[in-house]
Amino acid sequence: MKYLIAVFFLLVSTSIFAQQNAVVNNQKLIAIYEGGDIILSYTPIKIVGVDTLNINVYRKGNDGEKLIRANKKIAANKIFKFADTTLRTQPGVYQYVLKAKRDTITVETESTWAYAFAPDVRPIATVFKAVNAKNTNNIILSWKITDSYWMKNIALLRSRAMDGKYELISDINPQDTLYIDKVNDANEPFFYRLDMRGFNSEVVYSSASIVVISQFPIVPQKVGPIKAEQKNKSIVISWKNNNPSARGFYVKKRIGNAGEFETSSPLIFKNKVGQYLWKDTLSSLKPREMYQYVVVAESNSFDLSKHSDTSTITYNYGNNTIAPPTDLRIITANDTTYNLVWTIDSLRQQEISGYQVYIKRKGETIFKSLKNGNTNNSINYVMVENLKDGDSFQVKSIGINKESIPSMTFTYTNPFELNFGPRYLKAAVYDNVLNIKWLKSENTKVRAYKLYKWNGKAFTLVETITADKDTVATRSYLAGQLNIYKLKTVNMNGIESSGSEVLQVN
Repeated sequence: MKYLIAVFFLLVSTSIFAQQNAVVNNQKLIAIYEGGDIILSYTPIKIVGVDTLNINVYRKGNDGEKLIRANKKIAANKIFKFADTTLRTQPGVYQYVLKAKRDTITVETESTWAYAFAPDVRPIATVFKAVNAKNTNNIILSWKITDSYWMKNIALLRSRAMDGKYELISDINPQDTLYIDKVNDANEPFFYRLDMRGFNSEVVYSSASIVVISQFPIVPQKVGPIKAEQKNKSIVISWKNNNPSARGFYVKKRIGNAGEFETSSPLIFKNKVGQYLWKDTLSSLKPREMYQYVVVAESNSFDLSKHSDTSTITYNYGNNTIAPPTDLRIITANDTTYNLVWTIDSLRQQEISGYQVYIKRKGETIFKSLKNGNTNNSINYVMVENLKDGDSFQVKSIGINKESIPSMTFTYTNPFELNFGPRYLKAAVYDNVLNIKWLKSENTKVRAYKLYKWNGKAFTLVETITADKDTVATRSYLAGQLNIYKLKTVNMNGIESSGSEVLQVN
């Protein structure tokens, strides 16, 4: 099978060259993509005394072989042209075969390849996940790629660091969506990337790098000596560390020599040089106050090291401002309720009486006060209605007769707005027929449902179900084997959702 695929790719690559140089090579059948259609041009064979020929044209692709022109009579003394207008919703790579007949005798057979997609099409890995199967050294990688018909092949690469050297671990069929990587120690961080190469281009598009999150505890070493010093209006914390088990570090602080250390910094990712700086800014400091700092390391399994030794410093700056919120993000408890949340330096919270949230919808140019976006100082979240990809937020801290500068802008991104698929699949087997039931979405208008089954390399379509159904009986089930299914929703625009949770039936 691998040999056949390799031959297919070789033929496609050869045909690209042939198509681009049709005039030079005197190719008699030419196929060119134009505005969504494939325009075919055929120069007939010249036979003395023959004025007309009958032709049949066949198209071969993922949808099989189809006869698209049958017994078409053409003039033998001029170029015949026609358009295949049936592929606007079926982009891909196709082979056309033309057979010319004189009466019932085939006098010529010509073939060519065509690429039914625009030249600026590029694939995007909208979903790319890596999961360590618990109690194993297997890393299960899965992905979903838009415009996958563009691809000639996918290269899966692996690295031990996000900005390190990535090495090829497998060339993958573009129809595949799953790969299991067997490693020696899944307890350590691994980073993966997909490189996608097309049929008619040497350009390679790469996915974003992803990291495997370990399901095992990894406790990093204690961070070495740290230093705290005041520079202008800030206190700068610095340290050196080459901890092999750390993926990053947090700075914690407290006022004086009492109470618990509170996390003050975001995660500071590990770098190549092993030297780190973090600034505690004016907005979170009080003049003539003593502060103590420690640093902790975090591993790939999110376990923390012990605190470093404590560094103590007194802040000597006379100005005092109110601190803006930090770390804005969106959290959701279900598919319909979204909350914008933020954090504030716990040592400055007593100065704040409330918060004001501002929103800039995608396509707008200015921030506006969010409706119901006022909270008191004990509530650090607001509910956001009709949240869309590209909406941006800022939050201000409000004090007595003063307010902070706006927080750093947070923009909500949701490139995977295909999560309208069916949920809560249940299965039961009766007389070797698998019956699957699911919960229909109340908020999505549905055209159909599609059931896919894993064939060892990819999920393939086995059933199409009408929109009014919430059950399907499939005979694709094989008793005594592991059967793996996914169900997808097709909305009224013909867009398929991402797959449901995988359903496994023995």
